[in-house]
Amino acid sequence: MLTRLLTPADLMLMIGNVCAARDPSFLAETAGKRGDFRFYAQEVKDEVSHGVPAAENLLVLRQAADVAKAGALKAIESLRSDSPDTELSAINAWCDTIVKSLVREYIRTHDDRHAEFELLLARAKARATPD
Repeated sequence: MLTRLLTPADLMLMIGNVCAARDPSFLAETAGKRGDFRFYAQEVKDEVSHGVPAAENLLVLRQAADVAKAGALKAIESLRSDSPDTELSAINAWCDTIVKSLVREYIRTHDDRHAEFELLLARAKARATPD
């Protein structure tokens, strides 16, 4: 459950970084009330990690990163083209539409429904911790 709570933040971070590398204004254009997507991803990682034993935390961080990486690579692979110009155009369109929308929605949801996230997180940690 902890991995499932962290994976979307990791995916947002990975695809967001691709788009921010392409266009640094992406950070400002997708920022939330408290910072850019990197801030939000780190906040979620910190919240998920807090109070989790080191060995379990490392496993959760690795699993979430692996799942997110696979998703990001699959999305990026779908943009590949034999033509560098076509590929760049596809990446730009993907960043300007899909990724921008996903990042904004993730941040908005995180801000608007953070109490729900904290409740799910507390339940996940309670299940993961033996009595």
